[in-house]
Amino acid sequence: MSVSVVDPALARLESLTESPCTEEISQINESLRRREALLVASAKASRMLLEAPDVRGAIPEVLVLMGEAAHVDRVNVMLARRGPQGEPLLVVVSEWTAEGVPPHLDDPAASACDERQFSAVSAELRAGRSVCLNKCDTPVTYAGVAGFEGIGTKTKAIVPIFVAGEFIGVVGFDNTRQRRAIDSAELAALENAAGVIGAALHRQRLIDDMRRERERAAEERVAELAKANAVIRGNLERLASEPDLHSFLGHVLLEATRQFDAASGAVVVSKDSLQQWRIAAHVRDGRIEEPPYPISVPINGSSFGDRFTKPTEPMYLDVEYQSEEFWPGMLAFHRQEGYAGTVVYPLVFGSRNVGFLILRFRRKADDVQRSELLVALAQQATLAVQLTRLAYQAKEAAVLVERARIGQEIHDGLAQAFTGILMQLGAVEEFPSCKKKNSGLALTLTRIRDLAREGLAEARRSVMALRLDQTRRAGLELALRQLADRSTVPGGVTSTFEGGGMSTGLKPEHEHELLRIAQEAVSNAVRHAKPNLIRITMTDEAAHWVLAVEDNGRGMEQRPELYAREGFGLTSMRQRASAIGGEWQIESQPGAGTRVSVRLPKRKAS
Repeated sequence: MSVSVVDPALARLESLTESPCTEEISQINESLRRREALLVASAKASRMLLEAPDVRGAIPEVLVLMGEAAHVDRVNVMLARRGPQGEPLLVVVSEWTAEGVPPHLDDPAASACDERQFSAVSAELRAGRSVCLNKCDTPVTYAGVAGFEGIGTKTKAIVPIFVAGEFIGVVGFDNTRQRRAIDSAELAALENAAGVIGAALHRQRLIDDMRRERERAAEERVAELAKANAVIRGNLERLASEPDLHSFLGHVLLEATRQFDAASGAVVVSKDSLQQWRIAAHVRDGRIEEPPYPISVPINGSSFGDRFTKPTEPMYLDVEYQSEEFWPGMLAFHRQEGYAGTVVYPLVFGSRNVGFLILRFRRKADDVQRSELLVALAQQATLAVQLTRLAYQAKEAAVLVERARIGQEIHDGLAQAFTGILMQLGAVEEFPSCKKKNSGLALTLTRIRDLAREGLAEARRSVMALRLDQTRRAGLELALRQLADRSTVPGGVTSTFEGGGMSTGLKPEHEHELLRIAQEAVSNAVRHAKPNLIRITMTDEAAHWVLAVEDNGRGMEQRPELYAREGFGLTSMRQRASAIGGEWQIESQPGAGTRVSVRLPKRKAS
């Protein structure tokens, strides 16, 4: 077996850009179908486990749903236990196998595994990272993995189960008949499925503990769980029909404030593309409204980001004794409204926080953070955030593949046609009748050649604009140099780049957006300003990077806002700059050229 740790957050985009074709799109669609089947099965399993009087008794039927939806041959639940000598074990407690597949549950050698015998894999699982094992011809280099992989297994996905930050076991998904790749979207769906089982086991464990400790308290808790089940069922139905993440999170937050008698609350989610924590929903006195404090803070360089970016336990903050402002304006808001305490519950997916559920009270409420209803609501909010991210990634992957296909079509069709025209013109210009000076035919051929060259340059610029991974493969500097080189038209426009030897340290997505802005600015200059010189510069300032595209063309006779209404280019550049936290500016005077610039803060070291 070869071992590889798969991070669901990693996109498949780079593999798709190498050879865009119908087969890859079909693979994406098949992946999406498998993911959707798993999500539907997870929703059914959630309902089944919530309504079952005995969770453990319902798990075998849940494993049937999971196994058939995932197209695997064996699914088993292994829980963390301690052996007679205190050794850490993973013990099979429930299992489903397809017909003809040997089970582990009936095999004493396979039903319990000592984690010390596969310590490398165990360390990854306990760190919150799923592991994929694939059968290969090379010897196994991880001691003990062969005993853990399973009887006849060719491909195995092992998903850790965490509850409130505690590792409680794993769910294994085995293929014994064939090897097949498990991409990040499908693995994320498997993780959601495992999370459903983990939440159910945790809920059952809580019920058992309450019954052992106090019968009367257990009866009260059962009543509370019945209420929680009704809330969760309603939210599951809403999640299936509510397309907007902010609206769904607003409903979850409203339900949480009602159930716990909270005066106010907020849901914070991470916006990775902007490197920000953002308020996705805010409730005060039973109404959804805009927060009376800033809606976002940076992930890096802010008190909230520094304190809460890494996984944390639920916490209770006493407003009276709180001295540090972890979100600008929030502490002042708490004191103005007379709040006594705040519960901050992290939304944890795998090994990272994807958001927070915040509840505020006018009474002491430090017991709320331990409520199983709050655990369930937080898990639903986490599921909604992850489903939205998966949907966005899938759409982005399909769009990028299509862009690559269109770029290839332009390169192989339009650009080659212009090249052929230029070659034919070169042959025609060798005819004696075309060599006469000032002849009408020679002038016409010259105009045709100029138009063909301009069309070829425009086709090449279009292909370059559609390419997906220039900044990821070679960096922004090389991409800008290539832009300058390919935008130069002999006898027409000379494009240059200044800013060599730089390393921006920016995220690849931000460098990608800067490149797109530069491409749009160069294209606008060539098409509208008629310059003979275009300068692309990248300047290193103390706290900012400044990208500028400057031409010596005819400039703008009207204000840029008026031109923006007539076309998409200026608006697109402004939106791209804003999306990455940059400041976009355009300066132009009639007859004095135009300068487009973006000023972007440098990325702080984390």
